[in-house]
Amino acid sequence: MDFTYLDNLSGAYAESRILHAAVELNIFDTIGDKGMSTEDAAAKLHTDERATGLILNALTAMSLMEKEDNLFYLNDLSKKYLLSTSEACYAGMIRFESSMWNVWEGLSKAIRTGKPARIPDMYQTNRDDTECFIMAMHHLVSARGDATYLAEKLNMEGVNSLLDIGSGPGTYPVAIYKRHPGISISIFDLPGTLDITRKVLEKEGIRPRIKLISGDYNKDPLPQGFDVIFLSNIIHGEDEDANSNLMQKIYCSLNPGGRVIIKDHIMDESLTKPVCGAIFSIYMLLTTKGRDYGYHEVQKWLEDAGFIDITREDLPQPMSSAIVCGKKV
Repeated sequence: MDFTYLDNLSGAYAESRILHAAVELNIFDTIGDKGMSTEDAAAKLHTDERATGLILNALTAMSLMEKEDNLFYLNDLSKKYLLSTSEACYAGMIRFESSMWNVWEGLSKAIRTGKPARIPDMYQTNRDDTECFIMAMHHLVSARGDATYLAEKLNMEGVNSLLDIGSGPGTYPVAIYKRHPGISISIFDLPGTLDITRKVLEKEGIRPRIKLISGDYNKDPLPQGFDVIFLSNIIHGEDEDANSNLMQKIYCSLNPGGRVIIKDHIMDESLTKPVCGAIFSIYMLLTTKGRDYGYHEVQKWLEDAGFIDITREDLPQPMSSAIVCGKKV
């Protein structure tokens, strides 16, 4: 590491903001599968021609476009992840990251006070915020391939019922149902989130196949009688006491011999690795009461709740998470 590393680190936001603006302006969908000049792009986008040329050049320099004979084209990366018509579209996550720009301005204050920079409401107060957040999670998991990978990998032999707590868009239950249609699947989530979940399930054509249960896992009793309870990216949004209490509630909701499956950033004992997890903990400081936790912490919550046969398995890149499982006696 040298000066160049530090310099790039300090200015990394510039490339992020260029990408955010390009998605907000709908540049990638506008150019689509054809070449387009700066003049034509500006006319279609209703933007300033000179400024449009500058951002198209910047996107080309960032390897998100190609330029030939003064025409701009999408490349394989942008076609796969930045077109709204692509099954691997990642634009929803980029829009959400862009919406968090002002939140990051409050980082110094959050460090001084220990309090979030925005109300930790799980994006439930404003319907537009709810949809932006939930669809961002859907685009992230779909583009990266997490749900498909786990649906194929997880051992569902002998499993008749599964509950996904805090499922958000329902991406994992959809993938699991398609792989294991004989399993009865339920989703437990906040009412505002479930409005978005219904849209995703209807688009997938499996809305009647998955049961939706409205509730707050911190306040309400969990439904009972499941062979598997699944939590993806839930514990990092809660503090230590809330997670400990949640594991106890999950234990009571499982059938004898049932399993809890937790997917999340799982840190080492130093809480500095994986790097993405340490950085993401700052994100959680800004927006929730949580952080990323070490395996030793998750293991203790599970043991205190009564779980046995606790295991951890790191997931392959580009996934940055691990799976922690525990079994009810």
